[in-house]
Amino acid sequence: MLADYYPSSTPYYHGAIEDDLYTAKWGMVITFLDLNDDNLVPFEGIHFGLIGFKSDKGVYINNGRVGAVEGPREIRSQLAKLPWHLGNQVMVYDVGNIDGPNRSLEQLQTSLSEAIKRMCELNIVPIVLGGGHETAYGHYLGLRQELSVDEELAVINMDAHFDLRPYDKTGPNSGTGFRQMFDDDLLENRVFNYLVLGIQEHNNNLFLFDFVARSKGIQFLTGQDIYQMGYQRVCQKIDAFLENQSRVYLTIDMDCFSVGSAPGVSAIQSLGVDPNLAILLLQHIAASGKLVGFDIVEVSPPHDIDKHTANLAATFIFYLVQIMAQHSYGKP
Repeated sequence: MLADYYPSSTPYYHGAIEDDLYTAKWGMVITFLDLNDDNLVPFEGIHFGLIGFKSDKGVYINNGRVGAVEGPREIRSQLAKLPWHLGNQVMVYDVGNIDGPNRSLEQLQTSLSEAIKRMCELNIVPIVLGGGHETAYGHYLGLRQELSVDEELAVINMDAHFDLRPYDKTGPNSGTGFRQMFDDDLLENRVFNYLVLGIQEHNNNLFLFDFVARSKGIQFLTGQDIYQMGYQRVCQKIDAFLENQSRVYLTIDMDCFSVGSAPGVSAIQSLGVDPNLAILLLQHIAASGKLVGFDIVEVSPPHDIDKHTANLAATFIFYLVQIMAQHSYGKP
C-alpha cells in the first residue's frame, strides 16, 4: 500500500453532465483511479494522471508565504471547467493526493516518489499538482526509479529561481530540490542536465550564479533574455538542450510570472515571463516527445485574486496535455 496516499472520491465538477465529447468539459471526462488497486495492469494507449502533492512544508522552511498546500484543490476546480478537446483516444485520471500534515517533508517526498513509480508502471504520464516546489524532488525521484542507474533524466524548470541552495544547515526545502537532484547525480557519476527558463537576477544571490558557472550541465535564460530573444531564438536554445536528451522532466513554478498574471504564489514576482510566450515555449518542449512527466507548483489560493493563478496553471495543463497527446499518436 502506498504511504500517505488518498484516492479521490468526491467529484469537483458541479455543472450539468453530458455524454457528448464535443461539448464536454474536463470535469465530465476525468475518471477516478485508485493506485492501490491490485487488479490494475499497465494501460495501453495514451493515459495521463493527476496527482496532488498537498504540502508546502518546504515553503515554510524557506520563509515563503504558505498556502500552496491548497493548490491541488483549486487547480482541479479550474481545470474541470475547461473544454475537452482530446476525443475518446485519451484518458485522464485523477488518482488522488499525497497528504500528511504530521509527516516530515522527506517522508512526503518519498511517498510521492513511490506513487509516481506506480503511475509509470501503469503507463500513466504523471501530472503533479503542487504544493510548494519541494514537489519537484519527490516527482524526480519517482521518475528516476523507472530508469537504469546509467540513464539520464534531464530537467527543464520554468522558474524565477535556480532552487539550487545548499541544504546541509537548513535541511531540504522548496529552494533546494534541484541541488538535491544535482547531488544525487554526482553520487552516481552522472551529469545533472538542467535548464532553467525565466531566472530573475534580483531573486538569486551571487553564490548561486557562481555555482551554476562552475557546474557542467546547468544552463539558464533570464526573464530578460527571453523577452529580448523572442520565441524562435529561445526555442533554438531549448532544442540545443534537448538534442542529446532522451527523457525530460518539466516543472513549472508559477512565480515565474509577474504578479499581475500570477498573484497567488508563494513568492510574488514583480517582473516575469509573458504567459502567452510561456505557453508557446511549453508546447514546443512537449512537442519534442521526450517529456515523461510534468508538474505545476507554488499556486497559493489564499493569496490569489479571482483565481487568476489557479486558472493560468490549469490552462498550462490544458495545452501541454493536448500537445503530448497529439505527439503520442505518431509513436509506434
